[in-house]
Amino acid sequence: MSDDLAQDLTAHARWVWAEGMRDQHGRRVVDVGLVTGALWPDLTDMATAGRLLEALDALGVLTDVVRSEGEWIVAVELPSELKGFAGDYLGEAAAWALLEAWAEVGRAEEA
Repeated sequence: MSDDLAQDLTAHARWVWAEGMRDQHGRRVVDVGLVTGALWPDLTDMATAGRLLEALDALGVLTDVVRSEGEWIVAVELPSELKGFAGDYLGEAAAWALLEAWAEVGRAEEA
């Protein structure tokens, strides 16, 4: 998995670290106020994936999480349509879904 996806997450204006996430160096976030530097989340970490799913749920778009044939699939109901995002890791699928949700929800809020 490329670190580009995780870096894209942290570059987004809506990105926020959450307690329990793990960074790319394997350090667990215990105080978001102490997160400094050019860090990005470890998308292979289940706790980090859980916090990304929590962000999707807070947006009101999360509909389903499925493991099928070795892939994780995160389904979201976006303003345009129902979409599923797949990845080898749950955090990867959730990250793709979150980036798309932020893009679409942002457009819907502007309309």
